[in-house]
Amino acid sequence: MGNQIIKVLSVFSRFLFILIFSIAIILLGAYLAFLTYQTIFNVPVVQVPSVVNMELEVAQQRLYQAGLKMAVLDDHIFREGEQFIVISQRPEAGTEVKKNRTVEVEIKELKIFQQIPNLIGKTIAEAEMILSESGYQIGDIAYTMHHQIPEGRIIAQTPQPGENRASDGKINILVSKGLY
Repeated sequence: MGNQIIKVLSVFSRFLFILIFSIAIILLGAYLAFLTYQTIFNVPVVQVPSVVNMELEVAQQRLYQAGLKMAVLDDHIFREGEQFIVISQRPEAGTEVKKNRTVEVEIKELKIFQQIPNLIGKTIAEAEMILSESGYQIGDIAYTMHHQIPEGRIIAQTPQPGENRASDGKINILVSKGLY
């Protein structure tokens, strides 16, 4: 009878050991599944900051601080000493994306970007296109009669062509109402 009790205790202790070991393995698997979910699927959402009109290095730092990466769309050959400015970004500023995503930026060389283009003799539509490529936009529009320039053409602009970057990014224009 003593031998049977030892056998029963031995079987019971093995069963108890297997049960505890199985529960420990299940809990460890659940913990690993939770960690995997947290790192792969439960990525926090961040808001994309605006990096338009920023120098490339500053834009990259701003995106990095927000938990995002940057990819340059242009195929510029980066030479020593050149500076670039971001002229557009995708996704747009304010968009909510998951952390560690990539923001694509389009850049222009800073010295080309800063120079104010000549709009005199152009139409408003032509001026808008030229300005958008240079990172500017039309500011105030005034109209007047002119003795030579036909209707719808730009007579003058402020700031003048060739000057350095306008402080607010806007170019004011004077447009001809026609000949007098």
